[in-house]
Amino acid sequence: MIDMSSGTKRYTFSTPAAVAWRLAFFGCLWLLLSGGNMASWPFGLGTTLLATWLHMHLPARQPRRLRFASIIRFLPYFIGLSFLSGVDVMRRVLHPRLPIDPALVDYSFIIDHEGGRILLANCVSLLPGTISARFRHDKLLIHSLDKRLPVVETVRDLERRIAALYSAPPAAEGDDP
Repeated sequence: MIDMSSGTKRYTFSTPAAVAWRLAFFGCLWLLLSGGNMASWPFGLGTTLLATWLHMHLPARQPRRLRFASIIRFLPYFIGLSFLSGVDVMRRVLHPRLPIDPALVDYSFIIDHEGGRILLANCVSLLPGTISARFRHDKLLIHSLDKRLPVVETVRDLERRIAALYSAPPAAEGDDP
């Protein structure tokens, strides 16, 4: 059940069975994470109770829906990026003069939701010669092995492809997220 009386969405669990299921879930999760170590249960019990309480009281988030057809179109691009990135790094490392000219690039997101931004930050590390260095709410700092690489253009293309994975289109360039 979702409680809307306070103006924000919050999950409420009014039945003891619903609370028991969550306690059991978080208890089993603790058991898995602790490797079955029963000596960890004094801490694990508190963690399980806290996780259950937080799950019951934190505001519910509306997830963005991924589009299955877009995921299928994105996978070959993603695999290709991974391959090209590996080849690029291998070429640079094996080259006798080690052709690098590093730079930091400050990139402003156009995608307007956190999930897409996090996915983009992770995928940037698969682009040839780049890695995500710092993630902030509205910007991404990218380390590039070579400042002559078209980092902004390549990341913008990647961002548009990631936006297509979600049902909502990205914000227009220059719009405030």
